[in-house]
Amino acid sequence: MREYKASLSYAIVSPIKMELVAKLVRWKSVKDALVFLEFLPKKARRILAKVIASANANAKIGEGSDVAAVVSTVDVGKWPSIKRMRFTSRARIYGYVKHRSFVRVVLSVK
Repeated sequence: MREYKASLSYAIVSPIKMELVAKLVRWKSVKDALVFLEFLPKKARRILAKVIASANANAKIGEGSDVAAVVSTVDVGKWPSIKRMRFTSRARIYGYVKHRSFVRVVLSVK
């Protein structure tokens, strides 16, 4: 069994939100996972769909033709957050944090 990988670093979406979507596509075929992600109403679905498509392209290059791959592993982790501030009335500042995550997808081809 061969494995093909793809990863994305510094995705500006919370790792908790990304993990919710990642749980839904584990152990599905690539075709089913991409169709499923197309109709999912979450922000993280676009990011995860691009990473899965990239891993599938790596598998096609490695195998030489169209392959039936399975999403075996989707690792989601936390990167350092981006701290931002918003200026409000009466010279006040409102601080907020943009969370970042990384995604690593491993496809298995039999």
